[in-house]
Amino acid sequence: MPISRTLRLLLRPLIVLAASTPIIMLLLSIETGPIVNSADSLTAEEITRIEQLLIESAPSSPGTPGRQSIDLNVDELNLFLDYGLNLLDLSRAWATQLSLEEGLLQSEVSIEILSDWIPLYLNINSEFVQVENRLQLEKVTVGKLQIPDRLVGIGLARLKNNLTRATPVFEDINQLIANVEKIDISSSQMQVQIYWDPELIGKISDDAQQLFITDDDRIRIIEYYESINAIATTIPTDIRAISLNALLVPLFTEAQERSDNGNDPIDENRSLLQALAIYVSNEDLSQLVGETMAAEVPRAKFIEVRLQRRQDLAQHVSSVAAISALAGAELAKFLSTTKEAYDARYRSGFSFSDLTANTVGVTLANYLTANSASAIEMQRRLSKILTESDYMPEVGNNRDGISETDFNAIYIDRNSTEYNQRLEEIQSLIDARPLFQGLQ
Repeated sequence: MPISRTLRLLLRPLIVLAASTPIIMLLLSIETGPIVNSADSLTAEEITRIEQLLIESAPSSPGTPGRQSIDLNVDELNLFLDYGLNLLDLSRAWATQLSLEEGLLQSEVSIEILSDWIPLYLNINSEFVQVENRLQLEKVTVGKLQIPDRLVGIGLARLKNNLTRATPVFEDINQLIANVEKIDISSSQMQVQIYWDPELIGKISDDAQQLFITDDDRIRIIEYYESINAIATTIPTDIRAISLNALLVPLFTEAQERSDNGNDPIDENRSLLQALAIYVSNEDLSQLVGETMAAEVPRAKFIEVRLQRRQDLAQHVSSVAAISALAGAELAKFLSTTKEAYDARYRSGFSFSDLTANTVGVTLANYLTANSASAIEMQRRLSKILTESDYMPEVGNNRDGISETDFNAIYIDRNSTEYNQRLEEIQSLIDARPLFQGLQ
């Protein structure tokens, strides 16, 4: 039976409304201006402040379980956010701003989605309410459109389930959140009291590394780890320790051969550095490839690896090179200087020898992963190195074990002209090593 004219007249606007609803919602969500302006690049002073905040928030004995309090004001919270966006290379398109009220944390985010023709932004405003020892998402507004509470709840639940299934790190983060014993938000600061579980923190660190590692990476890492084991098994049992060179030369000879056979040299170098760092620090391969794949690989015969007759220097070079190749030089430098500042306060003291080895690791990774030409050239050079001094300056004349008090008396802080001159001297010594000559 044909539809009557009256019914068609009634249906037409409903059909138009249904078809146009997604467009209307999109127009309500997108705006031509941000609610938060992009932050300027972080200054050296701000990065040093982040390092100091981490040291103040970390337990004096990180290997011991216990309760830990973290107190941050709103400026410090925003400083951490800005640094995180910068590390993730999102700072050009994303801008964030947190604000605090009694029992309330408000988050504003602006994401630039178009800039060439007409500026368009996705502006998101979220409110988190303090409920006992948790933050509960209370309200989400996208542009001029407030998202219904029920839809927010469904979306959060699905996101949480999907992330937990996708990778173990999110399950560990859920456990870390469960360890929060108290949250207190005032108009000036947020205080979090948490039960510090060293085993859980280590597991989160291991799982987080695996987020950056693909299945192909895991296969390459295992292959280089097995090559290291093959090298170690040829070393006589009466030899207690070997030079880092004893691994670098044959491993990069292998990497060069694999690159000559058509493999990506940057991928080869990155995986080699990951396997090398695991072995030199005598850590478990499962940190990088997961427990399932690691269970199928025999643990490599371990022999202590040294640089300038020191095991710690070989560990610093290899571990920082691996971090830099995986997550970038900026994060590697940040972690290494923060670790030295932590040692100055709580442990063995600030060490310029360690810092030199860290800088060698960053420099190696930079050249090994800069581009294909640089990666191949470094393979060629490292397969032919003769002495440790080809890449590592002598550090025997450094004054190490400097306490925080003595460090501040000598250098004032890590932003002083004196300290930065010392860093430039270290980099100049490294750049002058034969391995790095003529490279750009």
